[in-house]
Amino acid sequence: MSTRLFSAAALSAALLVMPAMIGAHSGTAAAETLKSGSFRGVSGHRVSGSMKIVRDGGKLKIVISKNFRLRDAPDATLSWGRNGFKRGTFFGKLRKLRGGQTYTIPAGTKLSKYNQFWLWCEKYNVGLAVARLK
Repeated sequence: MSTRLFSAAALSAALLVMPAMIGAHSGTAAAETLKSGSFRGVSGHRVSGSMKIVRDGGKLKIVISKNFRLRDAPDATLSWGRNGFKRGTFFGKLRKLRGGQTYTIPAGTKLSKYNQFWLWCEKYNVGLAVARLK
């Protein structure tokens, strides 16, 4: 009976450890940070938090920090800029005003053209927040 218990315990332990071992040797790498920045409010809007651009599994993504908070912002969209907001660069809508979020950057986006990430209000055509990319 003790052999049966030991075998069941050993099998259970092996099943718990195997996925972690397989993942460690599968060649998957952690996301690489390419650029990052801290948000500052514009047009009188208050914001806190930061963002980064990462390469994850061959895709570029915007990762907004867990401590992100934007107050009173209707219709916030994701956009780019170079020393100021750039019209025609919208690529998504901000899903929530607080907390961590991740967005996929559309394929073909040339990050070298931009030095800012913007949160822009389409409804009122005004900036909400900007992060200078470093």
